[in-house]
Amino acid sequence: MLSPYDNLDMVNWKPKTLELIEQYPLNLDELRDIALQTWQILWQTRIGTGKSAIRLDEMDTPAMVVGYFFEKLYARELGIRYPDQWRGGRSGDEKDLVCLANPFFSTEMKSSGQLSTKIYGNRSYAQRIKRDSSTSKVEKSGYYITVNFYQTALTLLRFGWIDYEDWQPQRAATGQAATLRDEVYKYKLVEIRGDYRLNGPIGLLSGVGGKRIEIFASEGIKTIRDLLAYGGNNQLIQRFREEAKSLEITLD
Repeated sequence: MLSPYDNLDMVNWKPKTLELIEQYPLNLDELRDIALQTWQILWQTRIGTGKSAIRLDEMDTPAMVVGYFFEKLYARELGIRYPDQWRGGRSGDEKDLVCLANPFFSTEMKSSGQLSTKIYGNRSYAQRIKRDSSTSKVEKSGYYITVNFYQTALTLLRFGWIDYEDWQPQRAATGQAATLRDEVYKYKLVEIRGDYRLNGPIGLLSGVGGKRIEIFASEGIKTIRDLLAYGGNNQLIQRFREEAKSLEITLD
């Protein structure tokens, strides 16, 4: 598939991204609302039945499993809302969200459960898919919804376009991971705003780690929302609170 960014200088990537988002059948607000509804449903999920049932939030569920369940539930909710337009992917050669009206809009979902705003993929994401009779893998270039979460908090949603060459595989031949280039986050993905981001752990803020997380916790601060509501006298926390206020503005 020919990328919409082919032959474009990087200075023109952002306008192209906004154009692609404008063309998409769903707007950013709806993508966010479906995600928030899906996230709530996800953590109400129970494994088993009767007295043996266990809630998902009672288990140390691996992030990969959480991301997989979220993707499937998101696709189901989208299909319920638009049964003649969308459904979930059913095989390896389909994207996670299949647009029935126009395959160009079919979308991949990629999630990460680390305390970070980065997204990670498999090494295969950086490889062009050759379409032939022996290929059953999905083309990795196209529209993407990226999802960052940490434990039970949904921390960041992005939407845009990622091409296979945007992924950088690990240099080691045995490495299986791939990361996105910095310019992709800046020019090809758009953050989906919303106050859901205030539920993110304090450790997501630049400069808050290890010992500082303990200091914040001693004042009852675990999330960015807690920080913004802080009324104590700790000067370090007050400084970070002022910095976090600028983040709150961008969430409107």
